[in-house]
Amino acid sequence: MKKLILYIALLMPTLAFAQNETFLIKAKLAGKEELLNASLVFLNPAYHREEVEIKDGSFEFAGKIEDPVRASISVERRVQGKRKTEIYWIYLEPGTVLFESATDLLADAKITGSKLNIDFKKLEAALKPLEEDKRKLDVKFRAMSDADRKNEAIIAEIDKGKEAVDEQIARVYYEFYKKNPDSYLSIEALNKYVGKIFDYRTTAPLFDKLSARVKATKAGKEMAEQLANLKKTDIGTIAPDFTQLDIAGKPVKLSDYKGKYVLVDFWASWCGPCRAENPNVLKAYNNYHPQGLEILGVSLDIEAFREGWINAVKVDQLPWKQVSDLKLPNAAARIYGINAIPQNVLVDPNGKIVAKNLKGEELHLKLAEIFNKKS
Repeated sequence: MKKLILYIALLMPTLAFAQNETFLIKAKLAGKEELLNASLVFLNPAYHREEVEIKDGSFEFAGKIEDPVRASISVERRVQGKRKTEIYWIYLEPGTVLFESATDLLADAKITGSKLNIDFKKLEAALKPLEEDKRKLDVKFRAMSDADRKNEAIIAEIDKGKEAVDEQIARVYYEFYKKNPDSYLSIEALNKYVGKIFDYRTTAPLFDKLSARVKATKAGKEMAEQLANLKKTDIGTIAPDFTQLDIAGKPVKLSDYKGKYVLVDFWASWCGPCRAENPNVLKAYNNYHPQGLEILGVSLDIEAFREGWINAVKVDQLPWKQVSDLKLPNAAARIYGINAIPQNVLVDPNGKIVAKNLKGEELHLKLAEIFNKKS
């Protein structure tokens, strides 16, 4: 199964989606059920929750935002003496958005005043059958016997089905991004399309096609910064040096390994895919360390997880040097444009990056190519 664990300079204010502008949501529901209250929740830039009473089927919310932000509206009603809650996802944006429903459900509402939310609902509708296909595959997997779960052919079939659905989902996001370069949703669609782990050469041209005001949003600036860091650490560039402390508290520099091949391995104790890949990395180390391969582990654990990090090194029997700044974000990971793990960077004796994100058999093939040439 697929395992994924997840700046351009400021433009003129007139290009931005919002500069602490006011949003206003008005809703009118016309159902027969007893409506009680509605609540609005969003997480960015900070957690926000408010609740209002629904009067005569109407309620409204108002506030200020810097960029469009995804939010949930919960509508509570009493049905046959029991409380039931409908959760409805929207995007907050500057201006007034009106929801009018002929029932007591927001899901039945007609939306006016917000192209962003109209686009969002269209995108949701396109994704819904594909998400349902994924759900069915998950249900099929959970219903399997232990024997079937150990059957490689059956698991491969499930994996193939999920990969096919994931490809279709990615295509939906890509088509939306391509047709809507000036929509805030397009930066999110692009992120979904390229995934958490992407490279500069394929993603930068796609990012460049977004409008200036989309690039000026927080999400746009974050992606631009990551792309800039990925460009600096692309294959063929000199690996930026960094210093972090090892488990014993002693400083270790990447440049300490100059003159040798070193695999800089970004991971964390809490990362399941990282722990699953560790035996493969250990096998590579045992095979090629005698020929000169070094590994430098960079943990994205934080101070609160320090003991878990130390324990994971012992349990996974990782003999190479391990470092971390135990901060969020990890400074070395940020330099290398890494926001998802596991990832790695292979650096040659001259300090040049010669490969990135080598996993499974691909890692062994690359190392065999390098060290067989040396011998």
